[in-house]
Amino acid sequence: MTNRLFPKQAGNQGQLAGIVLASFAAFTTYFCMYGFRKSISAGTFEGLTAFGISFKSAIVIAQVLGYMTSKFIGIRFISEINPAKRGFYILSLIGGAHFCLLLMGLIPLPYNVFFLFLNGMCLGLIWGLVFSFIEGRKYTDLIALILSINFIFSSGVVKTVGRISIESWKVDELYMPFVTGCLFLPLLFLAVYLLKKIPAPGVEEKLERGERTQLNKEQRRELFNLFRPGLIAVILINLLLTILRDIKDNYAVEMLQVLDPGAPPGIFAQMETIASIAVFFLLLTLTGIHNHFKSLYRQHLVIGLGFITILLCAFGIMYQLGSPIFWLVSFTIGLYLSYNALQCLFLERFIAAFKIRGNIGFFFYLMDSVGYLGSCFLILHKELFSADTNWLPYFIRISWFFGISGAILVAYSWYYFGKKYKSQPVLTL
Repeated sequence: MTNRLFPKQAGNQGQLAGIVLASFAAFTTYFCMYGFRKSISAGTFEGLTAFGISFKSAIVIAQVLGYMTSKFIGIRFISEINPAKRGFYILSLIGGAHFCLLLMGLIPLPYNVFFLFLNGMCLGLIWGLVFSFIEGRKYTDLIALILSINFIFSSGVVKTVGRISIESWKVDELYMPFVTGCLFLPLLFLAVYLLKKIPAPGVEEKLERGERTQLNKEQRRELFNLFRPGLIAVILINLLLTILRDIKDNYAVEMLQVLDPGAPPGIFAQMETIASIAVFFLLLTLTGIHNHFKSLYRQHLVIGLGFITILLCAFGIMYQLGSPIFWLVSFTIGLYLSYNALQCLFLERFIAAFKIRGNIGFFFYLMDSVGYLGSCFLILHKELFSADTNWLPYFIRISWFFGISGAILVAYSWYYFGKKYKSQPVLTL
């Protein structure tokens, strides 16, 4: 039966229609997910504590721990997923996460913190499910790039909606995340419906990008061992970026209150929108490259440039050189240049360049499981050993260290994969 939403007819018009609708479906689904995850970042929860630390940090740690746990589960779950059940899993998992937000308001402190762990467990699998609809295609780079805008744009929008619900609608902070999530439900159902209408990759796309297949335990182990040094470098790069991203996202309100106390609630959406547009057009230069290994080379350059930008912005914020908003926006651009290139473009081209029979889900959840473990550790370490330190100077210090370390790791990663490609230009598992 002909798919009316995603026509297969030849010609640029049919291709364009498919790209636009696939991009909209993937972007909107993940955009809605943020309404159930990042809304807790909009609250400050002043005066509330749980388990000896601030309530805000307790729920952030609980959610990130749940997210991390789901990444370990996802190494197997996503790599072995039945494609026919992906839409059902997306709606079920986000529905479970939304119910947990309701229980966060209903259950008394500190026991409600546990439901943020379950919330994170549900939502940590969504990225792999969504990306599985678009991987292995001729235009995956472009669609993934559009999808990746969520990392920047959606977080700012959700924080703004959350702050408006608190300040204008007078919603209690404990119920604010649930109320925010309700606003995203209608759009979520539409987006998942469209996702399910995306056709499978064609024969030509499978030849060009490699066939995306399920991976069993033995295949996953063999694949990791084959690229172990390079994958470890990539995992460490993602670790640094995930920690920076999580701290910036979860504590942006607290840091901005120090840098610009009079900033309006809408400032988060404004800053993230500017950064989203900049990152999108900068990374757009990485799409459309036919040679997969050449694309990997350029991605290494961009990821390295992102780490250098992080260093410069940390310097500007530390010494108060000019507008703090300018430095925060620039920092966001540098951070997401690296993060989006790694998360959305690198793995797709890595699989295509080495002709690997497998799927992105395995690699993605392998590196993200370590990334969120590190994020949990840093947040907990700060709360236990530097509780009196404001998040801003803490954030600046680790930005310096991570910026230098990240640049070194990127250089090694490029050296390793370059050498590997020259010695074995085609690898098939």
